[in-house]
Amino acid sequence: MADTKPKTFFSGAAQVWRSQRFLWLLYAVNLVLVRSMTYETKERVSKILDHRLAAGQILHGFDLGAVISLGTHSELPFLGLRSGLLHSSLLFTLFMLFATGGILAAYYSGDRLKAGPFFEACGHHFWRFFRLTLYLLVVLLPVGLLIWRAGIRYNHIDEQSISPFAAVHFLEVVIIVILLLLICIRIWFDMAQVIAVAEDERRMWKALWRAASLLRHNFGSLLWLYLRVSLIAWVVLALGLHFWMYHLRPESTGAAFVLSQFLIIFWLATRLWQRASESIWYREHQRAIAASAPVYDPPPITPHEPLTQISM
Repeated sequence: MADTKPKTFFSGAAQVWRSQRFLWLLYAVNLVLVRSMTYETKERVSKILDHRLAAGQILHGFDLGAVISLGTHSELPFLGLRSGLLHSSLLFTLFMLFATGGILAAYYSGDRLKAGPFFEACGHHFWRFFRLTLYLLVVLLPVGLLIWRAGIRYNHIDEQSISPFAAVHFLEVVIIVILLLLICIRIWFDMAQVIAVAEDERRMWKALWRAASLLRHNFGSLLWLYLRVSLIAWVVLALGLHFWMYHLRPESTGAAFVLSQFLIIFWLATRLWQRASESIWYREHQRAIAASAPVYDPPPITPHEPLTQISM
């Protein structure tokens, strides 16, 4: 079948490469949001460090004591950092929710959408995807309850067991199960978005129902398609962090900035790679179904002979 061919995996990467403007748009919005939300904190820290000898301990290395001392300063330079990053994350999530409709429309069609059709698709699917996000929050509630119950069970095993490894092994199993469950939920809602765009489905519960059926019958291929891209993303992230921690000098702020931005761009690219691969997979899957469907060939119609009148 078309959904099991490896070309779907590489076609997704090629589609992301051809539509690079989506990647740079997401990166630019993320950079602007983070820059605006951390500007006030940067100015507060600069005013303090410009007149303190501790600035060299942070500039030419990482001194935990100097950072703690800076955080406890009377002017509280890190006061608005947490709320600023939270607001920027929320705004970026809303922007991603808005842009996903146009991105999936371009990936599914395989065409280079111009600005007008792209933003039209974004607005057309925004409220549908917003309702889908509300469904996602409802689905995640049992997962949160499962994590809470697993934490209670972990503490009970840790207190009752003589060996400390029993609780550790239980925690490992729980992490694997939770991660697999979250990945399945992620693929489920990803495919619901693809179906909503490809079929112009307005009822999100119906898109979720169809996506669940699709995932159930093609679990292996969809999971492997998702995991391959995720594995590449995690490997590159681990290599980048390893290089940052063990090979970059503390004073190499320029190289650290370039490396951090590369990791952010690559992480965004792998997420787009997943969405492109899912869109292409669904398109090829629908074509395969249409090609294998039996074609009804009606029998030829033969004209009836005229009835002869019986003379009395």
